[in-house]
Amino acid sequence: MNPLTRTTPLYGRAHELSALRHLIEAARSGVSGGLLVTGAPGAGRTALLDRAAEEARDFTVLRSLAAPGEGLLPLAGLHQLLRPALPYLPRLPEPQREALTRALDTGEPGDPFPLASAALELLCEIAAQCPLLLCVDDFHLLDRPSREVVAFAARRLDQEGTAVLLSAPDGDADRLAGIPVLRLRPLDREALLCVLSDEGLVGSVAGEIAAAAEGNPRAALELLDGTTAEQRSGSVALEQPPLSRGELTEAFARTLSRLPGTTRLALVRLAAEHGRGPLPPDPDVLEPARAAGLVAEEGRHVVLTHPLARSACYHRARPAERSSVHLALARVCEAEQEEDRAAWHRAMAGSAPDERIAAALHRAAQRTADRRGHAHAALLHEHAARLTPDPAARGLRLTEAARSAWLSGDPVRARRVLERVRSAPDHADLLRAEMDLRSGVAIDASQRLGATADRLAGNDPGAALRMLFQAGEASCLSGDHTRFFATAERARALVAGAGPGTGAEPGPGRGSGTGPARPWDRLVLDYMTGKAAMFQGRHREGAVLLARAEEAAELIGDPQALVLGGIAGLLRGDHVRTRSLAGRAAAVARRTGALTLVPQALEFLTYAEMWFGRLSLAQASATEGLRLALDSGQDNCASHHRGALAFVAAIRGEEDTCREHAGTALAMAVEHDVGLPAGLAAWALALLDLGAGRTAEAAMRLRVLARSGPGSGHAAVRLLLTPYLVEASVRGGVRVRVRSGVETFASWAEATGNDTARALVMRCRGLLSEGEEASVFFESALELHSSGYCDFEEARTRLLFGGHLRRSRHPGRAREHLYTAMEAFERLGARPWARQAGEELRAARGSAVARRRTGLEPLSPQQLRIARHVADGATNREVASRLFLSTRTVDHHLRNIYSKLGIRSRVELSQLIGVPRERGHDPG
Repeated sequence: MNPLTRTTPLYGRAHELSALRHLIEAARSGVSGGLLVTGAPGAGRTALLDRAAEEARDFTVLRSLAAPGEGLLPLAGLHQLLRPALPYLPRLPEPQREALTRALDTGEPGDPFPLASAALELLCEIAAQCPLLLCVDDFHLLDRPSREVVAFAARRLDQEGTAVLLSAPDGDADRLAGIPVLRLRPLDREALLCVLSDEGLVGSVAGEIAAAAEGNPRAALELLDGTTAEQRSGSVALEQPPLSRGELTEAFARTLSRLPGTTRLALVRLAAEHGRGPLPPDPDVLEPARAAGLVAEEGRHVVLTHPLARSACYHRARPAERSSVHLALARVCEAEQEEDRAAWHRAMAGSAPDERIAAALHRAAQRTADRRGHAHAALLHEHAARLTPDPAARGLRLTEAARSAWLSGDPVRARRVLERVRSAPDHADLLRAEMDLRSGVAIDASQRLGATADRLAGNDPGAALRMLFQAGEASCLSGDHTRFFATAERARALVAGAGPGTGAEPGPGRGSGTGPARPWDRLVLDYMTGKAAMFQGRHREGAVLLARAEEAAELIGDPQALVLGGIAGLLRGDHVRTRSLAGRAAAVARRTGALTLVPQALEFLTYAEMWFGRLSLAQASATEGLRLALDSGQDNCASHHRGALAFVAAIRGEEDTCREHAGTALAMAVEHDVGLPAGLAAWALALLDLGAGRTAEAAMRLRVLARSGPGSGHAAVRLLLTPYLVEASVRGGVRVRVRSGVETFASWAEATGNDTARALVMRCRGLLSEGEEASVFFESALELHSSGYCDFEEARTRLLFGGHLRRSRHPGRAREHLYTAMEAFERLGARPWARQAGEELRAARGSAVARRRTGLEPLSPQQLRIARHVADGATNREVASRLFLSTRTVDHHLRNIYSKLGIRSRVELSQLIGVPRERGHDPG
């Protein structure tokens, strides 16, 4: 096939480029060699040979770019290759000079050996003067005499400074036995996405094209050229299979045009079945396609050998041929009781609106999410909408397509599809508000949804309830609990007024309903009213309602319900259940392709791990959640994860990391008016102060946070920070009214029955008491800790109790608790608290000498992570990207790492960690 004028970027070809550079460097140093580059059409053979010419600028480069039209002209290829070398002809002996000149002038090779020998001698003359690079692209397309001469010379060019680089498709290497083969394998997904990003295409459409290209870079570019502007923006789905345009596609089309009609029709059927199908009853029907290299057999199946062959086979067929093929496939699927595939093929068989086919495709879309993911469901919903004659139903199905796109992690595509909704605007508004809740100004979503819920309450209470639910979530996220309480009351009144009804299908946005009989409606109502009761101080009532919500979430089992169950568990202190529900939600969301829900589930899994003091697990969940939230455009969710990462960094004393994550979270929270992540980030900064011994500063931060309003705080944060506020105010000598807060916290702890929470109540009472009374409270706290799960909080209780005992002149008892606390803090990596325990221990006349540290032990957990990435070869910018830090922060940590370990370079760091590194320049 003709060389393509468009240059294919060499992403994902590190191994091949290394082999090419080795060949050229060897030739430059006097060692000759050769490579035959093979691969599928469009794999990048020409691009690799182009790169070789760029790398060999100090060489004499002779190139031949074979063309199909010259394959019948004897010696046309050799003439192209040797023409720049003709000035060297006079150096050849007269018989060889005459044989070569006559052959190139007349196109008559004559006796093949003298001609091949003369060509070899000419190339040797050039190589003797300067390194030589011989490039022959598409060797298989050369005329036969030229192929024979080039093969003869390639095997014998062992003069100093010669590199031979040839290319041919897979399967054509037999003509060049003895020359090492370098096969271009299909690119991975990330490399193809880089190719497409160079063309300005990113997001899910790029992902779809990359999947359709099957690792072939040229196929990806020609598939991109086949898209419309609407398809590239994501507002309209790609055709299936996608249309391609370009020289390689045209080459396949020309091959197809020469095949018999029955063979072409069989190929259309194969293309309609995703390029793979069972062997036809008459295997001879595909023999012409097999001979042309378009198909190959894999066991009892036959496959199209190239992604562009699939596109050409399908889209170059007449519409009537495609329609007949899809109808035939639909009948086969119906006979095999494959309803979803049958619905798809019937939908693809016709373009006229047909409610029967549209409804079948809509049902298939609802079923397919669990099996093939929400991205595929979005495609089916969109095609169902295309075939829907009724405008209102079409709007609902487009909204479902947008919802599936949103759940698949593609908010851009979801918003583009919503722009096409002309009817059923209320349901579209519900989805827009749900998306805004995760990525926009939360309170705006609350106001819009509340008004829409009023409009729907009379004729669609189920939809109205879902809107009130989302409005309540938006109010709660912003920290406007007065608005949330009113919304929860409206939801209760709506359900009470609707009475028993048909209900809604489980899951938000799936149908409409009128009453609380359905599990999802029951879950929503218990969740909202239970949360309101908790925040209003009716803790026992709230605990009962939230326990019911947990049970309902467990029964429903979809990721959205499980996330609500996890939140309910956190609010009622059931962190074990929260961990289970949130972990299950993340697993189900991953399995079903609901990628948008994974970072949401990880928020609450992270909070559960933080409550247990499992810092490494909390950090791992938050890091993954942050990456996925950013990938899916959920800025508010990302702020939650940054707040959690700031909290973990504060406990570990990683001041720069804590301030960076907290600062970013606070900035986004202010911009989007979201109080919960703002509260968490501010709490993390206070905890950083508390660990560093800046107790007065911590008390002031916490006092402000305890009085925060909408946009800067949250009721849950204000409740849970109470033990820290008590500690900071007592140790910092700051006058803060905390006793009423302690009583509220105690009421919550008793209602939940959580032993760690109850222990924290006793710790607060101990801090607010003196003498033996304080000791009794601390002893009670430790007894409760013994049946809890949080090592970090137990160690903090021992630290505070030890300090109290030391000041009460009981150094022996103090040392017992302080030793235990220090060991726990060191094990958890909570270095500021370990340092505090050591200082208290020394004051109690105990030995706080640390264990002898060797190797990497002086590094903090964050520094250790950075060190391992750097030792593995990552640049500072790459480390910053992986750990969601700024490059400046990584630079700062790396200087401290070098200082602590007594080293000066990345090479020394690699040797210390035990990661082998290639020799080369050390970027510092």
